[in-house]
Amino acid sequence: MELFKTPNFNYIKYHKLFFGVSALLGLLSVGALVSRGKNILSIDFTGGTLIQGYFEKAPVPMDQVRAALTDAGLPGAELQSVPLHNAFILRFKTKQSDADRQGVETKAKEVFAKKFLENPFVVERAEFVGPVVGRHLMGKASLAIFFSLLGIVIYVAMRFKNWIWGVSGVFALAHDVFLATGFMAITGREISITVIAALLTLAGYSINDTIVIFDRIRENIRLRGRANKESLDVLINRSCNETLSRTIITSLTVFLVLICLLVFGGEVIRDFALALTFGVVVGSYSTIFIATPMVYLWQTKRTQSLR
Repeated sequence: MELFKTPNFNYIKYHKLFFGVSALLGLLSVGALVSRGKNILSIDFTGGTLIQGYFEKAPVPMDQVRAALTDAGLPGAELQSVPLHNAFILRFKTKQSDADRQGVETKAKEVFAKKFLENPFVVERAEFVGPVVGRHLMGKASLAIFFSLLGIVIYVAMRFKNWIWGVSGVFALAHDVFLATGFMAITGREISITVIAALLTLAGYSINDTIVIFDRIRENIRLRGRANKESLDVLINRSCNETLSRTIITSLTVFLVLICLLVFGGEVIRDFALALTFGVVVGSYSTIFIATPMVYLWQTKRTQSLR
Protein backbone atom coordinates (compact mmCIF):
# COMPACT_ATOMS: atom_id res chain seq x y z
CA MET A 1 0.00 0.00 0.00
CA GLU A 2 2.96 2.35 0.55
CA LEU A 3 3.58 2.17 -3.18
CA PHE A 4 0.33 4.02 -3.94
CA LYS A 5 0.65 6.62 -1.20
CA THR A 6 3.69 8.30 -2.76
CA PRO A 7 4.09 6.84 -6.27
CA ASN A 8 6.82 8.17 -8.48
CA PHE A 9 6.46 6.37 -11.79
CA ASN A 10 7.87 7.83 -14.99
CA TYR A 11 5.10 7.27 -17.52
CA ILE A 12 6.49 9.48 -20.27
CA LYS A 13 9.87 7.71 -20.33
CA TYR A 14 8.34 4.43 -21.57
CA HIS A 15 5.76 5.88 -23.96
CA LYS A 16 7.24 4.02 -26.95
CA LEU A 17 6.74 0.70 -25.17
CA PHE A 18 3.10 1.49 -24.40
CA PHE A 19 2.45 2.74 -27.93
CA GLY A 20 3.91 -0.54 -29.19
CA VAL A 21 1.62 -2.57 -26.93
CA SER A 22 -1.40 -0.67 -28.21
CA ALA A 23 -0.27 -1.11 -31.81
CA LEU A 24 0.10 -4.87 -31.27
CA LEU A 25 -3.37 -5.11 -29.70
CA GLY A 26 -4.73 -3.05 -32.57
CA LEU A 27 -3.23 -5.43 -35.15
CA LEU A 28 -4.69 -8.43 -33.32
CA SER A 29 -8.09 -6.72 -33.29
CA VAL A 30 -7.91 -5.94 -37.01
CA GLY A 31 -6.94 -9.54 -37.75
CA ALA A 32 -9.83 -10.91 -35.70
CA LEU A 33 -12.36 -8.53 -37.26
CA VAL A 34 -11.17 -9.23 -40.82
CA SER A 35 -11.07 -13.01 -40.33
CA ARG A 36 -14.63 -13.14 -38.98
CA GLY A 37 -16.03 -10.65 -41.48
CA LYS A 38 -19.81 -10.25 -41.43
CA ASN A 39 -20.12 -13.31 -39.17
CA ILE A 40 -19.30 -11.10 -36.21
CA LEU A 41 -22.60 -9.21 -36.60
CA SER A 42 -25.66 -10.53 -34.77
CA ILE A 43 -29.10 -10.84 -36.32
CA ASP A 44 -29.78 -7.29 -35.12
CA PHE A 45 -27.66 -6.26 -38.11
CA THR A 46 -28.02 -9.19 -40.52
CA GLY A 47 -31.57 -10.46 -40.02
CA GLY A 48 -32.52 -14.09 -39.49
CA THR A 49 -35.21 -16.61 -38.63
CA LEU A 50 -37.71 -15.86 -35.88
CA ILE A 51 -39.60 -18.66 -34.17
CA GLN A 52 -42.31 -17.89 -31.65
CA GLY A 53 -43.99 -20.62 -29.61
CA TYR A 54 -44.98 -21.76 -26.16
CA PHE A 55 -44.76 -24.79 -23.89
CA GLU A 56 -48.21 -26.29 -23.33
CA LYS A 57 -47.99 -27.44 -19.72
CA ALA A 58 -45.38 -25.65 -17.61
CA PRO A 59 -42.78 -22.91 -17.86
CA VAL A 60 -39.28 -23.94 -18.87
CA PRO A 61 -36.26 -21.98 -17.59
CA MET A 62 -34.41 -20.05 -20.26
CA ASP A 63 -31.12 -21.74 -19.37
CA GLN A 64 -32.62 -25.15 -20.19
CA VAL A 65 -33.96 -23.88 -23.51
CA ARG A 66 -30.59 -22.41 -24.41
CA ALA A 67 -28.75 -25.61 -23.42
CA ALA A 68 -31.13 -27.70 -25.54
CA LEU A 69 -30.53 -25.51 -28.60
CA THR A 70 -26.76 -25.67 -28.09
CA ASP A 71 -26.88 -29.49 -27.90
CA ALA A 72 -28.83 -29.49 -31.16
CA GLY A 73 -26.15 -27.53 -32.97
CA LEU A 74 -27.96 -24.19 -32.77
CA PRO A 75 -25.72 -22.11 -30.48
CA GLY A 76 -25.85 -18.35 -30.37
CA ALA A 77 -29.64 -18.07 -30.55
CA GLU A 78 -31.14 -14.90 -29.10
CA LEU A 79 -33.91 -15.78 -26.64
CA GLN A 80 -36.73 -13.69 -25.29
CA SER A 81 -39.15 -15.16 -22.78
CA VAL A 82 -42.81 -14.31 -22.16
CA PRO A 83 -43.36 -15.91 -18.70
CA LEU A 84 -47.12 -15.39 -18.47
CA HIS A 85 -47.72 -17.56 -21.52
CA ASN A 86 -44.82 -20.07 -21.17
CA ALA A 87 -43.73 -18.58 -24.50
CA PHE A 88 -40.37 -17.93 -26.10
CA ILE A 89 -39.23 -15.89 -29.07
CA LEU A 90 -36.17 -17.46 -30.67
CA ARG A 91 -34.00 -15.67 -33.21
CA PHE A 92 -31.40 -17.47 -35.33
CA LYS A 93 -28.93 -16.05 -37.81
CA THR A 94 -29.92 -17.57 -41.17
CA LYS A 95 -30.15 -16.61 -44.81
CA GLN A 96 -33.38 -15.35 -46.33
CA SER A 97 -34.62 -18.62 -47.78
CA ASP A 98 -37.42 -21.06 -47.02
CA ALA A 99 -34.97 -23.98 -46.77
CA ASP A 100 -32.87 -22.31 -44.08
CA ARG A 101 -35.92 -21.21 -42.14
CA GLN A 102 -37.56 -24.62 -42.29
CA GLY A 103 -34.30 -26.36 -41.36
CA VAL A 104 -33.87 -24.27 -38.22
CA GLU A 105 -37.55 -24.66 -37.33
CA THR A 106 -37.38 -28.44 -37.72
CA LYS A 107 -34.21 -28.71 -35.61
CA ALA A 108 -35.68 -26.59 -32.83
CA LYS A 109 -38.92 -28.61 -32.75
CA GLU A 110 -37.04 -31.91 -32.72
CA VAL A 111 -34.73 -30.98 -29.86
CA PHE A 112 -37.61 -29.63 -27.76
CA ALA A 113 -39.56 -32.82 -28.39
CA LYS A 114 -36.60 -34.87 -27.13
CA LYS A 115 -35.65 -32.71 -24.16
CA PHE A 116 -39.16 -31.90 -22.93
CA LEU A 117 -41.14 -35.07 -23.68
CA GLU A 118 -44.14 -34.33 -21.49
CA ASN A 119 -44.25 -30.60 -22.24
CA PRO A 120 -44.75 -30.07 -25.99
CA PHE A 121 -43.53 -26.90 -27.68
CA VAL A 122 -46.15 -25.40 -29.99
CA VAL A 123 -44.84 -23.16 -32.80
CA GLU A 124 -47.09 -20.16 -33.37
CA ARG A 125 -45.09 -18.58 -36.17
CA ALA A 126 -41.79 -18.99 -37.97
CA GLU A 127 -40.57 -16.41 -40.45
CA PHE A 128 -37.57 -14.50 -41.70
CA VAL A 129 -37.20 -11.08 -40.11
CA GLY A 130 -35.06 -8.26 -41.41
CA PRO A 131 -32.30 -6.61 -39.40
CA VAL A 132 -33.43 -4.45 -36.51
CA VAL A 133 -30.64 -2.00 -37.26
CA GLY A 134 -31.10 -1.10 -40.93
CA ARG A 135 -28.84 0.90 -43.20
CA HIS A 136 -30.78 4.10 -42.60
CA LEU A 137 -30.47 3.76 -38.82
CA MET A 138 -26.79 2.85 -39.10
CA GLY A 139 -26.20 5.99 -41.15
CA LYS A 140 -27.97 8.15 -38.57
CA ALA A 141 -26.02 6.47 -35.75
CA SER A 142 -22.71 7.06 -37.56
CA LEU A 143 -23.52 10.75 -37.97
CA ALA A 144 -24.50 10.99 -34.30
CA ILE A 145 -21.21 9.39 -33.20
CA PHE A 146 -19.18 11.64 -35.52
CA PHE A 147 -20.77 14.85 -34.25
CA SER A 148 -20.48 13.62 -30.65
CA LEU A 149 -16.74 13.10 -31.05
CA LEU A 150 -16.42 16.46 -32.78
CA GLY A 151 -18.28 18.07 -29.90
CA ILE A 152 -15.93 16.43 -27.38
CA VAL A 153 -12.88 17.72 -29.27
CA ILE A 154 -14.32 21.26 -29.38
CA TYR A 155 -15.35 21.23 -25.71
CA VAL A 156 -12.01 19.92 -24.43
CA ALA A 157 -10.09 22.26 -26.76
CA MET A 158 -12.04 25.26 -25.41
CA ARG A 159 -11.68 24.13 -21.81
CA PHE A 160 -7.94 23.56 -22.06
CA LYS A 161 -7.39 26.30 -24.66
CA ASN A 162 -5.61 23.89 -26.97
CA TRP A 163 -6.96 21.46 -29.59
CA ILE A 164 -4.20 18.94 -28.76
CA TRP A 165 -5.99 17.97 -25.53
CA GLY A 166 -9.29 17.34 -27.31
CA VAL A 167 -7.81 15.22 -30.08
CA SER A 168 -5.75 13.19 -27.59
CA GLY A 169 -8.84 12.51 -25.46
CA VAL A 170 -10.90 11.39 -28.45
CA PHE A 171 -8.04 9.25 -29.74
CA ALA A 172 -7.87 7.45 -26.37
CA LEU A 173 -11.64 6.99 -26.47
CA ALA A 174 -11.53 5.53 -29.99
CA HIS A 175 -8.57 3.35 -28.93
CA ASP A 176 -10.62 1.84 -26.08
CA VAL A 177 -13.76 1.24 -28.14
CA PHE A 178 -11.83 -0.34 -31.02
CA LEU A 179 -9.81 -2.68 -28.78
CA ALA A 180 -13.00 -3.70 -26.93
CA THR A 181 -14.61 -4.52 -30.28
CA GLY A 182 -11.54 -6.54 -31.27
CA PHE A 183 -11.65 -8.35 -27.95
CA MET A 184 -15.23 -9.42 -28.62
CA ALA A 185 -14.15 -10.71 -32.03
CA ILE A 186 -11.18 -12.61 -30.57
CA THR A 187 -13.37 -14.26 -27.92
CA GLY A 188 -15.91 -15.36 -30.54
CA ARG A 189 -18.76 -13.10 -29.41
CA GLU A 190 -21.12 -11.31 -31.78
CA ILE A 191 -21.66 -7.58 -32.07
CA SER A 192 -25.26 -6.96 -31.08
CA ILE A 193 -27.25 -3.95 -29.94
CA THR A 194 -26.34 -4.95 -26.37
CA VAL A 195 -22.63 -4.80 -27.20
CA ILE A 196 -23.09 -1.43 -28.91
CA ALA A 197 -24.69 -0.17 -25.69
CA ALA A 198 -21.65 -1.43 -23.76
CA LEU A 199 -19.26 0.31 -26.16
CA LEU A 200 -21.12 3.61 -25.82
CA THR A 201 -21.03 3.24 -22.04
CA LEU A 202 -17.29 2.59 -22.28
CA ALA A 203 -16.84 5.73 -24.38
CA GLY A 204 -18.42 7.84 -21.64
CA TYR A 205 -16.32 6.17 -18.94
CA SER A 206 -13.12 6.56 -20.93
CA ILE A 207 -13.47 10.25 -21.74
CA ASN A 208 -14.46 11.03 -18.15
CA ASP A 209 -11.36 9.26 -16.81
CA THR A 210 -9.18 11.12 -19.31
CA ILE A 211 -10.65 14.53 -18.47
CA VAL A 212 -9.97 14.01 -14.74
CA ILE A 213 -6.25 13.49 -15.35
CA PHE A 214 -6.10 16.24 -17.97
CA ASP A 215 -7.62 18.63 -15.44
CA ARG A 216 -4.96 17.74 -12.85
CA ILE A 217 -2.23 18.29 -15.45
CA ARG A 218 -3.69 21.70 -16.28
CA GLU A 219 -3.78 22.69 -12.61
CA ASN A 220 -0.19 21.57 -12.07
CA ILE A 221 0.92 23.51 -15.13
CA ARG A 222 -0.80 26.61 -13.75
CA LEU A 223 0.41 26.25 -10.15
CA ARG A 224 3.76 24.44 -10.31
CA GLY A 225 4.92 25.11 -13.86
CA ARG A 226 5.03 28.84 -13.42
CA ALA A 227 6.40 28.82 -9.89
CA ASN A 228 9.01 26.05 -10.16
CA LYS A 229 9.58 26.12 -13.92
CA GLU A 230 9.18 22.33 -14.09
CA SER A 231 9.26 20.71 -17.51
CA LEU A 232 6.10 19.33 -19.09
CA ASP A 233 7.10 15.67 -18.71
CA VAL A 234 7.74 16.16 -14.98
CA LEU A 235 4.36 17.85 -14.56
CA ILE A 236 2.55 15.09 -16.45
CA ASN A 237 4.24 12.35 -14.43
CA ARG A 238 3.42 14.20 -11.22
CA SER A 239 -0.24 14.59 -12.23
CA CYS A 240 -0.63 10.92 -13.16
CA ASN A 241 0.97 9.86 -9.88
CA GLU A 242 -1.26 12.18 -7.86
CA THR A 243 -4.40 10.74 -9.46
CA LEU A 244 -3.18 7.13 -9.51
CA SER A 245 -5.01 6.07 -6.34
CA ARG A 246 -8.25 7.62 -7.63
CA THR A 247 -7.84 5.84 -10.97
CA ILE A 248 -7.18 2.45 -9.34
CA ILE A 249 -10.02 2.73 -6.81
CA THR A 250 -12.57 3.88 -9.41
CA SER A 251 -11.58 1.24 -11.94
CA LEU A 252 -11.42 -1.51 -9.32
CA THR A 253 -14.91 -0.83 -7.96
CA VAL A 254 -16.40 -0.82 -11.47
CA PHE A 255 -14.39 -3.94 -12.35
CA LEU A 256 -15.69 -5.86 -9.32
CA VAL A 257 -19.30 -5.00 -10.19
CA LEU A 258 -18.78 -6.16 -13.77
CA ILE A 259 -17.22 -9.43 -12.59
CA CYS A 260 -20.36 -10.03 -10.52
CA LEU A 261 -22.49 -9.40 -13.60
CA LEU A 262 -20.35 -11.83 -15.60
CA VAL A 263 -20.64 -14.57 -13.01
CA PHE A 264 -24.23 -14.12 -11.82
CA GLY A 265 -25.91 -12.04 -14.51
CA GLY A 266 -26.69 -14.87 -16.91
CA GLU A 267 -26.34 -15.15 -20.66
CA VAL A 268 -28.64 -12.23 -21.46
CA ILE A 269 -26.23 -9.54 -20.24
CA ARG A 270 -22.99 -11.52 -20.50
CA ASP A 271 -21.81 -9.80 -23.69
CA PHE A 272 -22.54 -6.39 -22.17
CA ALA A 273 -20.56 -7.22 -19.02
CA LEU A 274 -17.72 -8.86 -20.96
CA ALA A 275 -17.20 -5.86 -23.26
CA LEU A 276 -17.27 -3.42 -20.35
CA THR A 277 -14.96 -5.56 -18.17
CA PHE A 278 -12.25 -5.48 -20.81
CA GLY A 279 -13.08 -1.87 -21.65
CA VAL A 280 -12.62 -0.62 -18.09
CA VAL A 281 -9.14 -2.15 -17.93
CA VAL A 282 -8.02 -0.82 -21.30
CA GLY A 283 -9.70 2.53 -20.60
CA SER A 284 -7.70 3.09 -17.44
CA TYR A 285 -4.55 2.03 -19.28
CA SER A 286 -5.11 4.35 -22.26
CA THR A 287 -5.71 7.44 -20.14
CA ILE A 288 -2.31 7.23 -18.46
CA PHE A 289 -0.19 5.50 -21.10
CA ILE A 290 -1.70 6.76 -24.38
CA ALA A 291 -3.57 10.06 -23.99
CA THR A 292 -1.12 11.87 -21.70
CA PRO A 293 2.04 10.87 -23.67
CA MET A 294 0.30 12.08 -26.84
CA VAL A 295 -0.28 15.47 -25.22
CA TYR A 296 3.38 15.61 -24.19
CA LEU A 297 4.75 14.65 -27.61
CA TRP A 298 2.47 17.00 -29.59
CA GLN A 299 2.93 19.88 -27.17
CA THR A 300 6.71 19.44 -27.18
CA LYS A 301 6.85 19.25 -30.96
CA ARG A 302 4.64 22.32 -31.28
CA THR A 303 6.81 24.30 -28.86
CA GLN A 304 9.96 23.35 -30.76
CA SER A 305 8.43 24.33 -34.10
CA LEU A 306 7.52 27.78 -32.75
CA ARG A 307 11.09 28.53 -31.68
